[in-house]
Amino acid sequence: MRMPVNEGAEEAGVDVLIAGGGVAGVAAAAALAPLGLTIQIVEPGPAHWRRLAGELIHPPGVDGLRALGLLDDAARDTASPVAGFAIFRDSDRAEPVAEILSYDDRPESSVCGLVIEHQQLKEALLAKVRSFPTVTVRFNALVSAMECDGDGSFGAIVRDEHGETRVGAKLVVAADGPLSRVRKLIGIPHTTRRYSTMLGIEVDDAHLPQKGYGNIFLSPAGVSYAYAMGRGRARVMFEVLLDADARDSILVQLTRFPAVFRADVETVLSCTKPLAALNVCIVPKNSIKANVALIGDARGCCHPLTASGITAAVKDSLILRDALREKRMDIPAALRVYARRGDRLQLTRRMLVEELREAFLAQTPEARLLCQCIFSYWRRNPEGRQRSMALLSMLDGSILSLATQYAAVVRQAFLLIPRWRREETLADWSRGVLALSRKSLRFQRAVIDHRRRRR
Repeated sequence: MRMPVNEGAEEAGVDVLIAGGGVAGVAAAAALAPLGLTIQIVEPGPAHWRRLAGELIHPPGVDGLRALGLLDDAARDTASPVAGFAIFRDSDRAEPVAEILSYDDRPESSVCGLVIEHQQLKEALLAKVRSFPTVTVRFNALVSAMECDGDGSFGAIVRDEHGETRVGAKLVVAADGPLSRVRKLIGIPHTTRRYSTMLGIEVDDAHLPQKGYGNIFLSPAGVSYAYAMGRGRARVMFEVLLDADARDSILVQLTRFPAVFRADVETVLSCTKPLAALNVCIVPKNSIKANVALIGDARGCCHPLTASGITAAVKDSLILRDALREKRMDIPAALRVYARRGDRLQLTRRMLVEELREAFLAQTPEARLLCQCIFSYWRRNPEGRQRSMALLSMLDGSILSLATQYAAVVRQAFLLIPRWRREETLADWSRGVLALSRKSLRFQRAVIDHRRRRR
């Protein structure tokens, strides 16, 4: 059915229309341009509510952007390198001590991620992709409507200050974020779960606990983050859970910070209003429809605990490119391949985040036991740390790997029996083990379902 639009709208046509000029949209354009396609990016401009969007790029995302020709030496020079995560949790010590998870534990390793301020990253990528000969960017414009043609494919109505244009395209890429307008216009339903609100400030990085790492502070009130952004600045973010008082929540979370860094943060908080953003999980029913593909946050987003949003968007773009090459530009066939491979990656990412967040925040016996098992596994097993970081950074997107790692973590519970006998109760330990065993079976079912779908 054709949607009613301005009858005076001009007509235009491209091979690929991309809604959204953020990381996902630019990566998609750079990935598809070598296929000889004419590409137009429709970019509405900066959104205030996205100012706390992704800034940390894991090594697979860095490698992907570099391979796409989007990350040159100049961009890397303005970024802050990050070697992994430093995770602080409750401790009996006067000053908190971090569990260090590096992308690569080898002393000679040069594997690292990057942190780039979000708006700076977006502007740099847009400037770079505009130099691609088959890519054009239409600024201050948005997709205001979608038309379904007689063959079932979609075209778009693009509106800017000059009016409306009908844009026909062989392929439409929705890269317009978690609240995707295109996804809504073409009728792909989604589920939404709101976790919390994120409040963010900038501080001097002089006393950042682990400068070369993404610092994560765990507390029952929420998860806090701090990382260097370059130029002597650091981003600090506090999670405020639903129905919690923001001030009280931040006070609790600050107790996990080293004293000197806590003082720096408290000084800024006393005179600065933090930026705010929502933490939500959005899961669309489908990631494709007719000739439309959802990528990046439009395809689905989850809690930012693993900071994997940018890397996931880059991987989506590479998967879409490879699918089109494999199917020799047969768009319907390529999109089916894209959906199958990308959905598998999203499932692994989402299940990992959900389990980690519950382990770090929930106060049930099974959550406390799982949290202790995770840290026990990391301390006792260097190879386990590397496998965990491969999953966290999306270097490994296999649901089978996640299920295997979960089982290995849960086995640590039997090494913790003396501690639970001393500090808790064996009855709570038994309840925790039973609950975790049931979850392990859920992972196994996910693996079986995934293999069934592949066949």
